[in-house]
Parts: sequence; structure tokens; C-alpha cells
Amino acid sequence: MTSVPPPGNDMDPIHLTGAQETLLITLYGRWQDFYSPRPLLADRWSAQVMARILDKAAETRHRMRGVLSGLPLMVLRARLLDEWAAEFLANNEHATVVHLACGLDARALRLRDGCGDGVKWIDVDFPDVIDLRRRIEMPEPASTTDGYTYEMVASSVVETEWLAKLPTGNPTLVIFEGLTMYLSPDDGQLLIKRLMDRFGSGQMIFDSMPRSTRFLLNAFLWLKGCWNFTFDWAIDDPGTLQELHPGLELLTLVRIWDMPGHERLAWWMRLAAFVASWIPILRSLMQVTRFQFQMKR
Repeated sequence: MTSVPPPGNDMDPIHLTGAQETLLITLYGRWQDFYSPRPLLADRWSAQVMARILDKAAETRHRMRGVLSGLPLMVLRARLLDEWAAEFLANNEHATVVHLACGLDARALRLRDGCGDGVKWIDVDFPDVIDLRRRIEMPEPASTTDGYTYEMVASSVVETEWLAKLPTGNPTLVIFEGLTMYLSPDDGQLLIKRLMDRFGSGQMIFDSMPRSTRFLLNAFLWLKGCWNFTFDWAIDDPGTLQELHPGLELLTLVRIWDMPGHERLAWWMRLAAFVASWIPILRSLMQVTRFQFQMKR
């Protein structure tokens, strides 16, 4: 595939600050992947959106230069979470999917064909992010008369009001990609407990980073001096999260260099992965986890 120049439009430039600005980085990664010779995710919706806003996010794109090499790993992370979500949906025709910190992700569309008639999908993010999704006319799946529904909720995930309004009664899948590291440890742990209290049973799938990665990335951000955020919550051993509640069980843990599809990365990234596997501080830069939860009543 070959990229096409973005069409002109009259939309105002996109200005995001802090951690919210990183949603443009992950979108850019999915756009790059779509036009690569061997795409890992092949997200055509993200490609369409990026093409429309490419010239409106010039300020962020200029600062992206130092992180472009890591974008394929972000795409692999998204693909693994998609695969786990698809497994859950295949086993639960009537389910609720709550996608926290959805950003400009088209995950609801990527997984639409695997959703049963009884699926309720909710994308959640800050009000200015949800407003941006609407301004750029982010494509979204249509609700149907036979039961499938899609909606967006504008709220910080650490607030409580939004959660109290979500439907309960069906198995629930909670997805949060690229979120844990921006929360404080207290907020992150409390969020997991609140999700369990609200929904009762289901799965949570998300990524996290250990303290060594937090140190390295915060040092990188400090040296660059052009990103207005730092990483906070670090999880060395995701299994310890099971201590938050007796009904929380770790099902799957995948380290960054073991993610399915890594063999399709560029040769230099595969070489970097091999070298990193011998260096303790680089061995586990990030992990992706799948938890099952069941409230004991």
C-alpha cells in the first residue's frame, strides 16, 4: 500500500497537553502500520482518521521523532489486547465492553464483527478527548435494533459518577491500554476495586510497566524536555494485584518481547529484543496481562 496526502480541511489545529497528547502517538503508529508492507493490525479506520488530521497535529508530530522506533511494539500490544477481547466476545454473546482511555482508538470497529447481538460497548475518556473524537468525526459502529449498542462517556476514569451509570448484569470486559502508568498507585488500585464492585464478573485486560521502565522513560522525557507528563504507577509483578481482592485472578501475562507477532518486526528490532533479553533492566520493559474477576458474594 502507498500513503496518500491528507485532504485539506478547515478543522482547527489539534492541541492536546500532558498524557492525552500520547493518543496521537499511538494513532500515528497504527497509521504507519496500515501502510507498511506487512501490517500487524491493518486498522483502516485509524489510517483514515490520521490522514484527515495529519496536518492538524504538526506540533505533536515534531516531538514524536524520539519515539517512532517504539511504535511497532505499541501496535503489537494493541493486537494482543484485540485477540484477548475477541476470545471473550466469542464466549459471551451478551456482554458489556468498557474501553477505558479509548483515545482515538477504533477498537470498537476492529472487533465489531465478533460482537454478538447483546453486546453493549462503551468508550470512556476525558471530555476533551471525546469532544475531539466528535470533531474529527471518528468512525464508530452503529447501534442496531437487535441489541448491539455503542456509546461514548466523557469522564476521567478516576471519577465515580460515570461508573455508576454503566449497565450491569452481563459478563463485562474492561480494556485499558496505555493507562495504568499515568495513574497514581492509589488511583489505579482503587479503579480496579471499583470496577469489580460495579460489574461483579468478567475480565480486565491491560498493560503495565515495571519500575525500571518508569525510570528509563521518565529520564528520557526529562532529557527531551518537550513532553509535559511523567509516568507514575509501576507494577513489577502484576500477580501482586491479586491481593487487591480474593476474586481477582491473573490468567495470562505476556512480556513485551514475547508478544505474538514479534517475529514479523524489522530485523533490527528482533536483534534489539534478543540483546535486551540478556539485560535485566531491559528484559521486561512492559507486560500485558489478562485478569479474571468474580465477586465472592
